[in-house]
Amino acid sequence: MPDLAAAGPWTPPPGHGYAKLWMKWLYGFGYHPAGGGSTVDYARYNEVFFATYGEYGLADGLAIYWQTDLLRIFTLVDSPSDERRVHTTPGDPALGLRWRWLNLGRFVMALEGGVRAPLADADPKQIVYSRQAPYRRVGALQVGAGVWNGDARLSAGYGFDRVYLAASVGYQWRSGGFRDRITWSAEVGGRFSDRWSGRARASGAHSLALAGDDAPLAETPSGIGNGVSWAGLALELDYRLGEHWFVGLTLEGGLGDLRSQTGGPVTSLWVATRF
Repeated sequence: MPDLAAAGPWTPPPGHGYAKLWMKWLYGFGYHPAGGGSTVDYARYNEVFFATYGEYGLADGLAIYWQTDLLRIFTLVDSPSDERRVHTTPGDPALGLRWRWLNLGRFVMALEGGVRAPLADADPKQIVYSRQAPYRRVGALQVGAGVWNGDARLSAGYGFDRVYLAASVGYQWRSGGFRDRITWSAEVGGRFSDRWSGRARASGAHSLALAGDDAPLAETPSGIGNGVSWAGLALELDYRLGEHWFVGLTLEGGLGDLRSQTGGPVTSLWVATRF
């Protein structure tokens, strides 16, 4: 059953791997301020990302992984002028290692650590205003954080004949006086037939207010910046095209604790291969 799960505690055999390419679309509405409270109605906003993820087995129980947004496209309407503006940027690439340190038959556990480099421009790109006059300033659109991230994660999983369970908990260190975050995920997946399979995944990242975290909190619909927290649910369905190729659809939405980012549904279309 672990062949259905990308990432998690499982690792590909040495010399083999997994690669995925997807397009993600977010239709944003209802901005959630950094300090909490009621959502803010702001101008029309969309994100379209083209992203990739991959992992490769280096040795038995040891794999290297990477993830990055190849291209990020943000569109935001300027409320006072009703003009739609477009901003493009590459994402921040991440590279890491996963070590499956426990393998007890169907039950496995792994440790992983990685780093994400600040490639995207962190300067604000556009002022965000409320939708209606007198057009109160809500924040500013950011397309890059401009800081390094370091991630450490402990994960565990169990594979039944047609279903698997997986969960993880991690810590994310952020440079530049940004608040560190606790990360987590819980996932269940299964095979419906020889061709169809799917999974449901809840996950989140929650900022910690610690001494020395002196960077200003972000106020941006993109959720890219300091103090951003979120929890969400993803439902994923995939179809096996052949022995090594898959296509799929992912639908995502917020579960709570949204801060410094927009609400709104996320839809992804993807293609993946095992090699």
